[in-house]
Amino acid sequence: MTISRHPFRGLVDLPRVVDLIQRMPLACRHVIDFPWRLSSPTINEGRDAAFWENSDDQVIGFAAWQYYWAALDIYLLPGPHLQALAADLFAWADQRFRELDAERGKPLPYWVEFRDDDRERQMLAEAHGFVDEEYESYVFLEHSLADLAPIPTLPDGFTLRPLAGVQEAAAYAKLHRAAFESTSMTAEWRARTIQTSQHRSDLDLVVVAPDSSLAGFCIGWLSPERRIAQIEPLGVHPRFQMLGLSRVLLLAMLHHFQALGATCALVETDLERTPARHAYDAVGFQQTHIVHSKGKWLN
Repeated sequence: MTISRHPFRGLVDLPRVVDLIQRMPLACRHVIDFPWRLSSPTINEGRDAAFWENSDDQVIGFAAWQYYWAALDIYLLPGPHLQALAADLFAWADQRFRELDAERGKPLPYWVEFRDDDRERQMLAEAHGFVDEEYESYVFLEHSLADLAPIPTLPDGFTLRPLAGVQEAAAYAKLHRAAFESTSMTAEWRARTIQTSQHRSDLDLVVVAPDSSLAGFCIGWLSPERRIAQIEPLGVHPRFQMLGLSRVLLLAMLHHFQALGATCALVETDLERTPARHAYDAVGFQQTHIVHSKGKWLN
């Protein structure tokens, strides 16, 4: 079987990759919130992601070095082609890692992540050299969408509404940077997420402060076929924390998920992101898995 590799060109190629991702098991991770990750700036520059096709033009593999999460995302369709596909995928990744080391002027480790019940992915990563410095990186949480708590009332002067589409992407990016104390989010990145076919405006919620600025956000992603939804991301501006906004956003989102037919909601959060974990715990999310990372040096 002939396997060909192609650079991933962002929104142009996303529809071709979606079918592959949607066929992956839930343990693969990012099979629901993938539009958020695949809209990131470096992925859309054409060098940090690639997809693989068989002789029937079916996409059977996809990989992306996620600079903002420091992880290699991998999606591989099982079958007789798997060994050859994995070999070429990891060879491509190794070459890209060497290029990044050269551009940076110093080597750094690269990481593959796997859920604690995904032994197959762990073995695949180890077989291709990811054997260094294993650590626990994320916690995987779930929430049944039966018998939800009511949505609390917002503080006086605050309102809850959907984001106003691409025209509000810059305001969202400013809020996101403040909430995460990070410079990574851009208006262009946020606009791309809105332009994906998986985006739903009714699952793109913001809280507006009395001064008309954006105070908090919660974005949801839905897989109707699986009847599962995922939150990615959630944040509140530091000026408006401790006011209960995250609880309102989360419960509003869970009620939206339920109304759309989902039976379960997922979220991942950094093990060290204690305030976020408290927010999820407070509305009833339960830990089901731990995500591990294993590293590899190329130089």
